[in-house]
Amino acid sequence: MASLKKYIVVVLASILLLPFFFVFYWPENNLQLIGCNVGQGDAFLLTKGFNQVLIDGGPDSKVLSCLNENLPFWDRKIELIINSHPDKDHLAGLVDVLSFYKIEQIITNGVEVDRDIFKAFMALVKKKNIPVFKAKKGDKIKFSNLEFDFYWPEEKVLGAEAYKVKTNEQSLVFLLKYQGKKALFTGDISSQEEKVLAKNDLIPRVDVLKIAHHGSKYSTSSEFLEKVNPKIAIISVGENSWGHPTKEILDKLKALGVKVFRTDEDKVKIKF
Repeated sequence: MASLKKYIVVVLASILLLPFFFVFYWPENNLQLIGCNVGQGDAFLLTKGFNQVLIDGGPDSKVLSCLNENLPFWDRKIELIINSHPDKDHLAGLVDVLSFYKIEQIITNGVEVDRDIFKAFMALVKKKNIPVFKAKKGDKIKFSNLEFDFYWPEEKVLGAEAYKVKTNEQSLVFLLKYQGKKALFTGDISSQEEKVLAKNDLIPRVDVLKIAHHGSKYSTSSEFLEKVNPKIAIISVGENSWGHPTKEILDKLKALGVKVFRTDEDKVKIKF
C-alpha cells in the first residue's frame, strides 16, 4: 500500500512539473544564429521557433552536440540544410546529421567531388529521397520569414565539369535577411572572388559577416570588408597548422571596429 501511495505521488508530481518542463525547453520564436564549435570547419545553426536551418556540418560528428544543445529534444527534423561546398571540413558532419534527423530540403552549389565522404553524403540523400536545389548567383529563397539571396557561384557547375573546379572558389555566398537585419555567409571563397562580389554593387552592408576560409590571409580583403562594413564578424575555426585566423585578418577587423566572435573561444549565439 505504501509503495502504491509513493507511486501516485510521483505520478502527480510529474504531471504538475510537466508544463514547467516544456516551458523550459520551448524554443524561442526570435531568430538565433549559432556558431557551432566543430573544430577546424564550418557549422552554423539558425533557429526560429520550431524551424531550423543548418549551414554546413563541420569535419565530423561534433555538429550533433551543437544540435542536441540547441534543439528541443523531441524535435528530430531540420527544415533546411545549406552546404556551401563539398570539402570535408564543411560536409562530413552532415552525413551524421542525415543519419539522425529528418531533412526536408538541401541546397548545394552543385559541385561534385570524387571523395568517399561526398559519395556517402549523396548516397544518404538519395536513400532518403531528400530534394536538392543547386543554387547560383541570382537565386532567392524564402523560408519561415527568412530570405536568402545567393551571389555566388556565378553559374551552376554540373555534369563532368563539376568534378574539375576548385571547390573553395565555388563556395555558395549568400545573404540572410530577417526583419531588416542582414548576415552574409561566404564559405571558403578567396580574395579573388571577393573582388568580383565587391565590384558588382549587389552586396549591401551587413550586420554579421561569416569570415571566409576560417580567417585565412587569402580571404577577407580590405576592399571587401569596406564594402560589407560588418558590425559583427564570426570566425569558425579550431586547432590547425595554417595559423587560422591570421593576425593580419584580426588586425583588419580590429581597425574597423568590428566585434569578433570565434567558435573556438566564444559561445557564439546572436539574436536578431
